[in-house]
Amino acid sequence: MQQLKKISFAGKEIVLGYLPNHVELTFRLLHELNLGMGDLSFSHKIRGRWENSYLPIDKVPTVRDIVCPVRDFAVNVFGKKMLALFEPPTGHHHPPFWFNLSDRGDSTGVHNHAHGSEVSGVYYLEVPIDSGDLFFRSDANEDFSLLPKAGSVVLFPSDLRHGVRINSSPGKRISLAFNLFAFPLPIFRQETFGAEVP
Repeated sequence: MQQLKKISFAGKEIVLGYLPNHVELTFRLLHELNLGMGDLSFSHKIRGRWENSYLPIDKVPTVRDIVCPVRDFAVNVFGKKMLALFEPPTGHHHPPFWFNLSDRGDSTGVHNHAHGSEVSGVYYLEVPIDSGDLFFRSDANEDFSLLPKAGSVVLFPSDLRHGVRINSSPGKRISLAFNLFAFPLPIFRQETFGAEVP
């Protein structure tokens, strides 16, 4: 992955970059996602929108081709050995990657991913103009906003609070979000849920 920018916010690092073959990867993943639309499962609704949309890895195998090289890059940037997981961990219904499908008027409230993960990421598939900036929040700072771009990756520590502004475009914003986990996992054996280790 090519690093474009590293930003310090609230004492934490946010990294932006591109995979060298992001055009091909985006095309493939959008095709797989479109084929799998009828098989999507969902986590929860917020203001009438399904917050997270899930497909099993066998329906979207290109997710591996995105998350694994990004994980390798994150290991170097954040200085921690990390796992990329593609199957639901024991006791969970969904894998630790999901799609955000945001129509006009949709937004995502402030939250974090601090549920055992180390680093979180988002890979942008379709980003119409004015479809909502990613922003980060800290009590001691003004919000920091990033304009998403198709094909780009944003990585950040999982405990960093973030959200997405309202989609004001007529189009759908589509992104792939994922979490990376500490290696070794403290409880589960890695082969239990399809881990990829650097």
